[in-house]
Amino acid sequence: MIINTRPKILSSKLNSLSYDKNLKVINAPLSSVESLTFNIDTINLKSRLQENGYYKNIIFTSQASAIFGLASLKEIDEMKSFNIFAVGPATKSVITKAGFNSLTPKEPSSKSLFSMIKKNYPGRNLLFCGENSNKFLQKKLEGVIDEIICYKLVYSKTNLDLIADGPKITLIYNFLTFLYMFESLDLAVIKNKVFVVASMGIKEKILEMTTDINLQICVAKDPSDNSMLERAKEII
Repeated sequence: MIINTRPKILSSKLNSLSYDKNLKVINAPLSSVESLTFNIDTINLKSRLQENGYYKNIIFTSQASAIFGLASLKEIDEMKSFNIFAVGPATKSVITKAGFNSLTPKEPSSKSLFSMIKKNYPGRNLLFCGENSNKFLQKKLEGVIDEIICYKLVYSKTNLDLIADGPKITLIYNFLTFLYMFESLDLAVIKNKVFVVASMGIKEKILEMTTDINLQICVAKDPSDNSMLERAKEII
């Protein structure tokens, strides 16, 4: 059995895939995703989007950024004139459902997305992200990028008991979720888990803060739900 810590709004595909793969997943979200509203008129964003050529690229760095970012852009008629980027296949799926085409890098990461944009898509960028953004693209594209923080993760202790008493194999999609677990649960519980994490970057951050603790951490091929479940399946 596997325990999923991801927010409910982002777990529908994972649950569908787990059923197809005959894997039992217990959903115990440690956080919820809350939109951060902003008025596109007050920050002059609407006029910039309608100005021919001001923005070339619109970037979504996660499923949540696409869900909430696209909702804020629903009145912009010119959306199809931009290059729309998704950091990976899950984000691309959200954009496709909204009726837009999007470009994704071969490897689902901010680093690969940056290389793709720098090489083939010069121009000013508008990026939608969450409060937990690693700021990689913001730093690399400094001077030619505007950032809209459109959501935040709100952590809750509601499912901590379920996680503590649940299966060993635990899916971790971002470092902040692990950090919340680490600070909220007994160390004995943490040591008893096998963590499947969405990237090598997450594993490295965990190892940096747990140098004197022997943890079991496995890295999925990529951050997709399919890869996370396949990696977990190898451990069962």
